[in-house]
Amino acid sequence: MKSKITSLLFCFALLSGTLISQNLTPCAAHDEYENMMHTDKDFAKNQADLEKFTTEYVDFYLKQNPELKQSSAIKVIPVVFHVIHQGGTDNISRTQILDQIDIMNKVYQKLNADTASIPGVFKPLTGNADVEFRLAQLDPNGNCTDGVTRTYSNLTNNCRNNVKGLIYWPSNKYLNVWTVKSIANSGAVAGIVIGFAQFPGGASSTDGIVMRQDYIGSIGTAAGNGNDGRVICHEAGHWFNLRHIWGDAVCGNDLVSDTPTQQALNFGCPIFPSVTNCTGNAPNGDMFMNYMDYSDGVCQHMFSIGQCARMNAALNSSASGRNNLWTQANLIATGTDGSAPGNCSPIASINKQYYLTCAGGNVTFSEGSYNVGPFTYSWTFTGGNPSSSTSATPTINYATAGTYDVSLTVTNANGSSTDTKVGIVHVIPALGANAIPFTESFENITFPNSDWLKFSDISQEWTQTSIAAATGTKSVYLQNFTTTQPGTDEFITPSFNFSNVTSPTMTFKVAFAQRNSTATNDMDVYMSTNCGTSWTPRWSKTGQALSTITGTNTGTFVPTAAQWRTETVNINPALGKNSVMFKFVFTNNADANNVYVDDINLGGITSLNEIIGDAIEVNLQPNPTSEQSQLSFVLLKNENVTIAVYDAIGKKISSIVDEKLNAGNHNFAIGKGLPAGVYLVEMIVGEKKTTKRLLIQ
Repeated sequence: MKSKITSLLFCFALLSGTLISQNLTPCAAHDEYENMMHTDKDFAKNQADLEKFTTEYVDFYLKQNPELKQSSAIKVIPVVFHVIHQGGTDNISRTQILDQIDIMNKVYQKLNADTASIPGVFKPLTGNADVEFRLAQLDPNGNCTDGVTRTYSNLTNNCRNNVKGLIYWPSNKYLNVWTVKSIANSGAVAGIVIGFAQFPGGASSTDGIVMRQDYIGSIGTAAGNGNDGRVICHEAGHWFNLRHIWGDAVCGNDLVSDTPTQQALNFGCPIFPSVTNCTGNAPNGDMFMNYMDYSDGVCQHMFSIGQCARMNAALNSSASGRNNLWTQANLIATGTDGSAPGNCSPIASINKQYYLTCAGGNVTFSEGSYNVGPFTYSWTFTGGNPSSSTSATPTINYATAGTYDVSLTVTNANGSSTDTKVGIVHVIPALGANAIPFTESFENITFPNSDWLKFSDISQEWTQTSIAAATGTKSVYLQNFTTTQPGTDEFITPSFNFSNVTSPTMTFKVAFAQRNSTATNDMDVYMSTNCGTSWTPRWSKTGQALSTITGTNTGTFVPTAAQWRTETVNINPALGKNSVMFKFVFTNNADANNVYVDDINLGGITSLNEIIGDAIEVNLQPNPTSEQSQLSFVLLKNENVTIAVYDAIGKKISSIVDEKLNAGNHNFAIGKGLPAGVYLVEMIVGEKKTTKRLLIQ
């Protein structure tokens, strides 16, 4: 079946938990192909060269030396599974991965018992690819491995090739398999993608297979899905240069001589014979039990001899180094020749980029260490209580605001390793450090700092800039134009006190341009009322809706004054909360342009005078200041008053007053002699407390 499109990537797609209906074009293969054609000038030539080689090889395999198809030596393929996860069930077990390897080996060596279900007319066409998959025992540096790596990353969600930038082993030595929580459907096809593979001839850095973790094997998270571990057998077929059996066209051509011409893809389990109107399809109908159809995994039982010939051609071709994988030298280098020790020291790994909590709050840590267990654990927590633990998932209390380090040492019978994360724990004052109203134009602060935090899955990060601003001369922006690695980038605001605010409001200004009309980059704003322990979405815009210009900008986007837009965020859940934070997240799908944020404003309806206990009209002015500020307030009656100044991490700098004051007006100088920085002025009147933020320049 000759395809009308030569597809780079193929995938299965699901709709509402079952395979998508037949009136939809399956997956986004053509979109992925077009993307590679535009970004990799060598791909088309490599595919053409491979097809020429394949034609000659298959002719020899099938015609000139027919016994070869039954006498080929087993070709061992070293495999590494990169588990990309967020610490939940998506961090699948090695047992589940071994189950998948066992299924693949039976399929590719025609050892699966269900070959008995192949219709009699197709049984003589059933091929043996003579391929064995083995988990690597040595990593690219020659270190011991159990063939599974584990990486904690948000990129496990809605991913594409971006996960491959997290960890990759040379694809001419290993078949890389990345398992993830979900895969984005980047094309015009409806459905949920559960796997895709790259054909030989593409970029080496993206060569391999991406799979949803709940379709790996037949046990664990994949138990009961009805596919029996056959999805990756299909995807590996593409990796070996097989086309879909229907040729991705009506009565198309899959470039294999012994597969019947097929009108379209099949779903479910058709009844034999399933005859269509294609020439040559009758009387036996479709080979729907073939792994390269879309029939259910439990109904797939065979590769044809011709398909096995094409796969062996790929393994004998230099395209993408497939011919190096099964050489004796590479089997020795990857430990898959049986000579590797097999008993490895662990690799310690602390999950998550960062942890947030309120002062006095708890943090529960998790780990994603790998290589064969069982493990013992030794944690140390700077600033935490307790300061150490031997639990795999310890819960630690942090009493004081600040930023703290965490270290984990993991040990097994063969050795130990340590993972230390500097500044991974951010403890926020339990009471919002900033009063409302609040405005930040990024003119008078250094971003990021101990209050404003930023995190990124990849190399680019939110940065303070003077390239463009909605007001003044500065803003924060994300330089996306020269970044080819997709991912998410976020920055988090300080905490705010909305306890005496009704009708809370939030606005900010944004500037963004699409690089092309199909770009799906998006920005979201989240809110937390528990110091970042959990976040709820409050605002989101994608693609053209996010863009602040008409049309597209194919150059580096620097906004003019007219290309900024004010956005309003619904923050009604902040009503009455005394600690509220906001998180700005931009998702870059590798075709983004620069995005800018400025003038974040928080407000609402407050009392005419701020009331704290029996003190009214509490003001701290000027603020910001280069010298000192005046804290002024009116007491309605005699009252005990405590005023103290703390630095940004919660350490007390000075005590201004701690005594009973008479009713009336009071003024206290704050900040004299302090170096430039952010400070918190805490005022307690009776049993009521307020905290104000003071910026000294």
